[in-house]
Amino acid sequence: MDQRDARSHYYPRVIYAGVDEAGYGPLLGPLCIGASAFRVNDHRDIATPPDLWKLFDRAVCRKVKDSRRRIPISDSKKLKRAGEDPLIHLERGVLAFCSENSLADDRALFDELGVHTRISAATPWHATALALPVSLSPFDVTIARNMVARAYAHSGASLAHLGVAALDAPAFNALYATLRNKALVNMSLIFDAVRTVDLLRGDEPAFIAVDRQGGRAQYAEELETHIARGAPVRTISESEDQSTYEIGEGLIISFEVGAEERHLPVALASMGAKYVRELFMRRLNAFFIGHMPALAPTAGYVEDGRRFLAEVTTILAATDIPQRDFVRSV
Repeated sequence: MDQRDARSHYYPRVIYAGVDEAGYGPLLGPLCIGASAFRVNDHRDIATPPDLWKLFDRAVCRKVKDSRRRIPISDSKKLKRAGEDPLIHLERGVLAFCSENSLADDRALFDELGVHTRISAATPWHATALALPVSLSPFDVTIARNMVARAYAHSGASLAHLGVAALDAPAFNALYATLRNKALVNMSLIFDAVRTVDLLRGDEPAFIAVDRQGGRAQYAEELETHIARGAPVRTISESEDQSTYEIGEGLIISFEVGAEERHLPVALASMGAKYVRELFMRRLNAFFIGHMPALAPTAGYVEDGRRFLAEVTTILAATDIPQRDFVRSV
């Protein structure tokens, strides 16, 4: 099937998905990869997916400031404003799209999103779930969920998948020891997310947008190895800002610079990944502040992560937390 055939064919349903990461650079805490996928009715061009911001405009918008009080779905880095609770817009957006009506704590949310928290000697804080929501009231969450439900009903589109994979420091270090390349660690999680969407789509055609990782522009060889399962991989385009491929019949994968600005599923994936990372760090900070009440919390990024590490060294020793597993190796 060439690109012209894809554009001229009528599809009763298509899958439109996005993948993005959060936490690639920090010293402490997890690397998180989010994925979201929507099922859209009556679409003719899988190579040019619909604008879900327009399709869901009764419920969502692109920017935090919105006179209609809709839910901003955007690059997670753009949802934090000076003077505001840094989690409020992340939390509102992610919980609005979750399928569970009541998520009383972060363990319930992690179950909903498929996040696996493996408790090890280096991560004892995962034994304790913390209450949700953090920045909103349960009533606020219910209103946001109802807005999204009405948008689904009006548009005929619906969420097919929202999930997050998280590699906390011990798992990150173990995978890095095998792959010996930080970018490959990240890409391995991205391909896992793409495979999840590929499996859930069944025979339905799909467009998967991935926020481009680094400056590379060629992905055909990796797609043949990790995704195609013997199906042909055809290059549609490879440029400085977008690399798009068709795999077999009906699966298009596009690696794009600034994909969160072009694709709502990528923006929602970014938010899911960032929200989960923030909740992981909330657990970590609660554990250490429980031992040292005057300790300032950390977001885990390199400079402040080093400050935090220096201050908790005695706690690591007293609680038998191995520093080599507590800190990322790269």
